[in-house]
Amino acid sequence: MTPPHRLPAAASLQFSPAEFERRRSAICAAVDRPIVLLGHRDVPRNLPAYGYPFRQSSDVLYLTGCNEAGAGALLHDGALTLFLPEAAPGDALWHGPMPGLEARAAGCYCDAVRPIAELEDAVAAALQGGAIATVAVADDRVNQQLSWWTGRPLSFGDVCGDDDLIEALCVLRRRKSDEEIAAMRRAVAISTQAHLAVASATRPGVSERALVALFEAMLAGAGLSPGYATILTQRGEILHCHSHDDVLAAGAMLLVDGGGELGAPYGNAAGYCADLTRTWPVSGRFSPRQAAVYDVVHQAWRASIAAARPGARYRAVHDAAASVIAQFAIDEGLLRVSVEDAVAMGAHGVLFPHGVGHLLGLDVHDLEAYGDRGSYPSDGARPTGFGSRFLRLDLPLEPGFVVTIEPGIYAVDAIFDDAAVRQSLGDAVDWCKLEAWRGFGGIRIEDDVVIADAGVDILSCDLPRGRSEVEAAVGGGMALEALLRVGG
Repeated sequence: MTPPHRLPAAASLQFSPAEFERRRSAICAAVDRPIVLLGHRDVPRNLPAYGYPFRQSSDVLYLTGCNEAGAGALLHDGALTLFLPEAAPGDALWHGPMPGLEARAAGCYCDAVRPIAELEDAVAAALQGGAIATVAVADDRVNQQLSWWTGRPLSFGDVCGDDDLIEALCVLRRRKSDEEIAAMRRAVAISTQAHLAVASATRPGVSERALVALFEAMLAGAGLSPGYATILTQRGEILHCHSHDDVLAAGAMLLVDGGGELGAPYGNAAGYCADLTRTWPVSGRFSPRQAAVYDVVHQAWRASIAAARPGARYRAVHDAAASVIAQFAIDEGLLRVSVEDAVAMGAHGVLFPHGVGHLLGLDVHDLEAYGDRGSYPSDGARPTGFGSRFLRLDLPLEPGFVVTIEPGIYAVDAIFDDAAVRQSLGDAVDWCKLEAWRGFGGIRIEDDVVIADAGVDILSCDLPRGRSEVEAAVGGGMALEALLRVGG
C-alpha cells in the first residue's frame, strides 16, 4: 500500500505591489479614458439566500486582486479606487461581523477604498470628461448598469466593451509574469496530487462519483476549488462528459480532466488555475489495442511539445499532433490519403476532432470571454473546416504564454454517423474499417506548459505520462471507502 499523498502547503501566495503596478501602467498607457470595472455579484441558485459558489470577474482579479462579491473599481487619472459593499442590517447575526473597508482592501491593489454606494457619483464625475471604458462580465445585472453608464448595450459573450481596453487586457493577460507563473505552478502541483490520489484509488467497482468527490476534496484541502467542471468518465469519447453515474468496469479506461484554481488562502493571487488530463486503465493494465493507441497519443504529445517554441504559430503545434494521428490512421487502414493531405482536408479529425490546446491563466480557456479576439490575430479568423474548426488558439507563441498541449484519439459515434462529414471526406476515409472502432472510447494526455525563451517549461512534469508509469500509478493506494471513511 502506498503512503497517503502529501499536498503542498496552502500558504498564502501574494503578488507584489510591483506586479499590479506593471499591469496598471500598461493599461493606462493603452487606454486614454477613465476605466470602470464591476465585479460579479452573488448569484441565487434556487432561493434568494442560497447562491452558487462565488467567482470574481477575471479582469477585476487581474487589475485589483480583489476577490469580493459586488466590488467595483475606477481607474482615473492614474489612480485606482476600489469600491466595496458595506454590511446590510442584520448581516452580523448570520454571517458574523464584517471588517471595515480598509481591512478588506488589504492585499488588494488600490490607492483608495470607498463604499460601493459612492461609485455611481464617482463615475458621473469621470463622465464629465467624456466617455468611460469598460467590459461586459458574466452577470447581466452588472451589464445593465454598465450599459447605462456607457450609453450602449453590453452583454457577456458578444465581446462587448471598449475596444482599446479589451485589446490591452488581451495583450497583457496572454503573457504571464514570473509571479503569475509561480501561482500557476502551485495550482498545477496540487492538481497533480489530486490526479495521483484518484489514480491510486481506481479499481473495478468504484463509482465515478466517489472519485470526483476524492479529486475535489484534495483540491479543497489545499485551498483550491475546481477551475472548471471536473471531467471523470469511462466515456472518454465524450469530450466534456460531466456525468459521473457509472461504476468502474474491468477493461475500461478512465479519463480524468480536472484542475484546481487558487482560492482565498492565496490572497491576491486567487483565480489562477491548472488544466490536466490523464487516461488510465481501470484494472491497472492497458489492453494491447488501448496500449497501442495510448502510445500514439503520447507520440503526438511529444511532437507538439517539440513544435512549441517562441515565434511558432500555434496552428503548427496542432498540426504536429494531427500529423502523428493521421499517420496512425493510415497505418490502421482508416485513411486512404497521405499525411499531408489528411491534415489539409481535416481527415485526421475522424479520430482527433478538437484543437490541441488553448491559453491558460485566470480562466481555464483564458481570454475566451472575448471570443477569438484574445486567441487569434486581428487579420485572421478561426478555420471552419472539419478537423480544425475547434482550434481555440492560433497566435505566434511568445515567451510567457501558458498553453495546454492535449492531443487525443477518440471513437465518436456522432462523427462516424455524421452525413456531412462523410460527404466532405468521401473516399479519403475507409468508413467500413472505422466501424470496428465503435465503443473504443477515448484517450487524451494534457499538460500545462510555459513558452520559454527556448522551448517550453512543462509545469505538470510530475504527473506521470509514459504508459508504464501511468499503469504503475493505478490502484495501489487505500480503498476509496477507507480514504473517505465511509461504510461499515
